[in-house]
Amino acid sequence: MKGNRTETGKHEASSQARHFRVSKMGVAALIAVVAVAAGGIPPAVAQQGKAKSVTFTNTRDMRYCEILVATKDGIQVYNTTGVSECPAQVWNTLDVERIKTQFGASTVQKNGPHFWLMDTNSVSVGEKASLAGIEARWVARLDPALLAKGTQGTKPYTVFTPKKTQKMVYSKGKPVFELVDPEGNAYVMQAHEEKFPLESLAMLGEQMKQLPAGWKYRTRIPTEDVVMDLGPGQTIYAVGDEFHQYYTRIPKTK
Repeated sequence: MKGNRTETGKHEASSQARHFRVSKMGVAALIAVVAVAAGGIPPAVAQQGKAKSVTFTNTRDMRYCEILVATKDGIQVYNTTGVSECPAQVWNTLDVERIKTQFGASTVQKNGPHFWLMDTNSVSVGEKASLAGIEARWVARLDPALLAKGTQGTKPYTVFTPKKTQKMVYSKGKPVFELVDPEGNAYVMQAHEEKFPLESLAMLGEQMKQLPAGWKYRTRIPTEDVVMDLGPGQTIYAVGDEFHQYYTRIPKTK
């Protein structure tokens, strides 16, 4: 793993909400909350009460993947953050049939790889598991009925309101990549796709063919840390771009 990535944690009863869109491209996380929370979805059920709050440091450009396992108890979501960097040689040939047998699952879906853009990321996680050679942690359980109801946040450049608990810190002096709406609200990118390396993101706006009038994409170097401490008591605003990358609005300070 890159750098000295460490984690600290304390036990909590809460866990994060997640939201995904099933397509031929896989399951796209909406607002990576270890990947991503989504509008209208209640907090995911903690894994047998064993979820804990964990802070991951030095996460900028950290590679991660997710595996969704559909069982009779719901859709179990596993994320590699802080456990492994989802090695390509294993991920590209992942034996999903083996995972289906391991969990007695009806379906297994791969999501990723993605790369975090914040420098510190605090989320809730459960126990570790090995899934056909990929080491990961349980992060959420979704009700399958939620996916059948359709999803918010799947239309590019349309603001939605996810429900989640997550703290993200973008360090001062390092670039942040933002979408800015016509009212001047800035939304910070949480994770980038593999086809857009970190060094290319400053020019990403040139490839945005669906960006609505009044919106703009920019790169900014903050002079102080950008801290987003998000919780269920807040109204959180988020938006996705046409490449299935997601951004969270910087909360207004009083």
